[in-house]
Amino acid sequence: MAHQTILNDNNRRAKSNGLMDNVSSFGNDVASLAALQSKLAAADMRESLHKAAPAIGGLMVLVLLLVAGMTVLVGGIGLWLAEAQQLRPAVALVVVGLGSLVLAALGAWLCTRWLATSFSTFRRSSEELERNVAWIKTTLTQSGR
Repeated sequence: MAHQTILNDNNRRAKSNGLMDNVSSFGNDVASLAALQSKLAAADMRESLHKAAPAIGGLMVLVLLLVAGMTVLVGGIGLWLAEAQQLRPAVALVVVGLGSLVLAALGAWLCTRWLATSFSTFRRSSEELERNVAWIKTTLTQSGR
């Protein structure tokens, strides 16, 4: 944590004139923490989206492939299966359509798992927020002493 901002140093506390200065100083520190927390969250969002870009691109390609190729593939395989197994075309098309849906669901599940791991960097923002909230609680409980 090399670039941390010093919020409330001892010299400033020693010079404070009373309750209004303490409240003002505390409010300023909370506002500074909120601004820093939002900057960290924005940085984490940029980093997460950068990591998620391949997964999002993969999902987009899979959806386009699914939409464009499904009709031709299901129709062709269904008709081929109906001819080869001497089935009614409708039965063959249903069987092939269900198989295609299973493959598409498996691909979407794999990409979704990959996408979910891309947002692990928000752990950093969450930990910093927990530390900031703990600092605020400590400051409030010890302000009356």
